[in-house]
Amino acid sequence: MPRAIDTTSALTPAIVEALKDAGVGAVIKYISNTANFPSKRLTHVERSLLVEAGIKSGFVSEGLNIGVDYFSAAQGQSDAKLAIEYFNLLSVPPGQCCFATVDYDASLSDIEGPILDYIKAFHDTLKASGYLTGVYGSGLVCDEFKQMGYAHYAWLSQSESFTGTADYQGWDIKQTLGTFPGIDSDMNEVKDLSIFW
Repeated sequence: MPRAIDTTSALTPAIVEALKDAGVGAVIKYISNTANFPSKRLTHVERSLLVEAGIKSGFVSEGLNIGVDYFSAAQGQSDAKLAIEYFNLLSVPPGQCCFATVDYDASLSDIEGPILDYIKAFHDTLKASGYLTGVYGSGLVCDEFKQMGYAHYAWLSQSESFTGTADYQGWDIKQTLGTFPGIDSDMNEVKDLSIFW
C-alpha cells in the first residue's frame, strides 16, 4: 500500500531524496494561521523538489482544533478562506482537497453540534472555489462526515482509543505509528495516491 507522511519540518533536497528512496508517495503539510512556525507550510521551492522527485503534495488545515470550543461556522469559513488564499498562492488547481482536523476524541453531541457547523461551513466555502474537503479525526468523526457528504475523503487518526477508530475501515488515509528519520513527521497508509496533488 502506498505511504505518505505528514510533517511540520522544512523539506531540503536531501530529505526529499530520502523520501523518494524510501518509496514515500506523498507529503502532507499544514495550512495554519501561525507566523512563528513557517516550516509547517509547503513552499514553492519544496513543491518543486517534490514534483522533481515524483512525490505528491497534500494539505491539512490545523488551528487549535483540539476541543469543542474551537468549532463554529464562522471558524470553519475563516479556516477555509485561509486555505483558499494559500491554494491561490501555490496555484493549486480546483479539484484538490484540504483536510479539516478534529484532533480530539469528539463525542457524538460535539459532532452533531459545533463541529457540524464548522465542517459544513468549511466544506461549503471550499466548494464555492472548486476545492474538495477531507476530514481528519476519529473513526466516528470520519464516518459521520463522509456519510453526511461534507467530507470527500477520510483521514483516520492513529489514536486508537478515539471513538470508532479501532474498527473503522472507510478511511482513505490512515495515520500509523512511527516517524520518518530526521524530520518531525507521522507515517500514513494511503489507499489511492490520486487524492493528492
